[in-house]
Amino acid sequence: MYKYLSTLTIFISAFLIFQIQPMLSKQLLPQFGGGASIWSASLVFYQVMLLIGYFYAHNMGRFHIKLQVVTHIVLVTFATLIVVTKFAAPNLTNWPPTLAVFVNLFMEIGPIFILLSATSVLLQRWYVQTASAQVPYHWYSISNLGSLLALMSYPLVYELLFSLEQQTTYWLFGLISYCLLLALLVIFLIKKAPDLSRESTQTRPVTLLKGKGQWLLLSALSSAMLVSTTHMISTNIPPMPLLWSLPLVIYLLTFSYTFANRANYQRHVWAYVFIFSAFAGLLMFFFGSLFNALAQLIIYSLILLTAGMICHGELRNKAPENEQFTIFYFYIALGGVLGSLFSTLIAPLLFVQIDEYLLTLAVIFSSVCYYQLKARTKTKQLKFTLVTSSVTWLACYCFLAVNFNQYNVATSRNFYGYLAVKDINTQSIKERRLIDGTTIHGSEPLNPSQQFGQSYYHQHTGVAKSLAILKQHSALNIGVIGLGAGVLARFADQQDSIHFFELNPAVYEMAKRYFSYLENSEAKLTVSLGDGRIALKNNANEIFDVLIIDAFSSDVIPAHLLTQEAMSLYWQRLNENGVLIVHISNNHIDLLPVLQAHSQHFNKAMLKFSYQGHSPSDIGSDWVVLTDNQTFLNRVSISDLSPIKRYPHSELALWTDSKHSLLPLLKF
Repeated sequence: MYKYLSTLTIFISAFLIFQIQPMLSKQLLPQFGGGASIWSASLVFYQVMLLIGYFYAHNMGRFHIKLQVVTHIVLVTFATLIVVTKFAAPNLTNWPPTLAVFVNLFMEIGPIFILLSATSVLLQRWYVQTASAQVPYHWYSISNLGSLLALMSYPLVYELLFSLEQQTTYWLFGLISYCLLLALLVIFLIKKAPDLSRESTQTRPVTLLKGKGQWLLLSALSSAMLVSTTHMISTNIPPMPLLWSLPLVIYLLTFSYTFANRANYQRHVWAYVFIFSAFAGLLMFFFGSLFNALAQLIIYSLILLTAGMICHGELRNKAPENEQFTIFYFYIALGGVLGSLFSTLIAPLLFVQIDEYLLTLAVIFSSVCYYQLKARTKTKQLKFTLVTSSVTWLACYCFLAVNFNQYNVATSRNFYGYLAVKDINTQSIKERRLIDGTTIHGSEPLNPSQQFGQSYYHQHTGVAKSLAILKQHSALNIGVIGLGAGVLARFADQQDSIHFFELNPAVYEMAKRYFSYLENSEAKLTVSLGDGRIALKNNANEIFDVLIIDAFSSDVIPAHLLTQEAMSLYWQRLNENGVLIVHISNNHIDLLPVLQAHSQHFNKAMLKFSYQGHSPSDIGSDWVVLTDNQTFLNRVSISDLSPIKRYPHSELALWTDSKHSLLPLLKF
């Protein structure tokens, strides 16, 4: 009975830990512009809390069991009351984004997350001490099973069916259930072992940094691989719980599988498999944006799977079989924190692109070679293959890096992404481009006399045609969420005003320094830094004739800019004949069901402009216009419009702040 009660409590604690992660991170997306770095910063926070939880569990072993169980249940009770009370986070607008994420999350769930994280280790120790048994490492697999179920059920069930408010209510119900199970376990322990209080359960002194470097390294590598893989996927596919959960599921699966049985990890087999994964990772780093969403998810997942199997398989081989298992878990958590900190905080300072992804692959590759060369078994063919492959991999990386960066003029990376200014000077293309992640966000001809027609945001695009019609009537006050290179400034005349809202300060610096659109614009120009939706909300006195939503990060448009609440705000900031123009070009997400739902809800006419170009060097684009300005609608040429697929009501996606999912809109 005690064993079943313990494993059930561990299962529920793991479920709660890993379901709250995507839920809270999704809530934070609108506050930080909807960028992929939200999840990276959140992962660091969660792993730091896990580390503190393991440290707490390890040091609780200094006391007898009765004191441990009573202390733990009291702390869990107080932490639960803090969660239910819901203390409001302070205004963190001017804080560094990563620190602001940490504070927000700690105010929401910090204490209870620490205590939930300690559950598995504490219950394993209590079992070892009460039953005088070996360490039940397979319980770690049960914990991971709860984590996996939570991660997969969130994007596939909870996010689709329930609002954020409902999700929070169900999670609190689960937390209360955990508290009741823990209370039963405490009662059972006290009754089962009344004499344990007289026994000394003092743990042996352990030198934390002596001979444990491999635990740290292997755990840090797997964690860095998890974070960098998630970041690579989210560069082109909008950040959402599914993309966060899938890499974490694979990470936990490899943990669960390798720790369930030491024999599950066959070093030589996974060494061969990793050779292919290393080259696949190199391919995806430089050419990943050419693949569709499904192909990217599959390839990145397989690479992470092999890396996780190697790191976690080697960890299991080096796991202690005595009372030091608590310090082993502590080192795993510490390594996880170090890996996440490196990928989230240190790597952006060192690298312009997500080079930490390839660096982590390279270090794992080196580790594979090290373990095989050190092995006593006769595997000369494998050793030769590994050494030859690693040298070839390095040569391929150098060749690709030189060729891909040969056009770079300037680069920048921060919390919101990575940028590059490139001068493309070939026979067919001669222009300067602003690249955000892997996507062009504006360009300018290198030769001033060159025609603009083949460049980005040319006169054939929907936004240019719409502005040309509107300018026939009067001067325009234009609002634009998303600056890019500032190309849209060229469509405003001397009598016009244009207000850009840009989240990423680095984009503004690039636009000012390397492009001439802002400097040469004849219009009255204003640029405000910060999230466009928040700025519009605070700018109640400014009314626009046109609002243009062009806020992409790489190939991602933040979902919080397309919810019903956001649309309502846009119509409040537009005059009675206002026109809303939305850039929906996207290789991975079909946004038409969202805009069509808003068109019906707000009773606005909907037009679509699509330009696909006439040559491979032309850049296509899709724009949607929502308005009830009848004069504008009458002047639009039918030949300029693209047919709109009319979705049945069941397929429309009326997004709200509390309930929206990108999963049904993915292009596979």
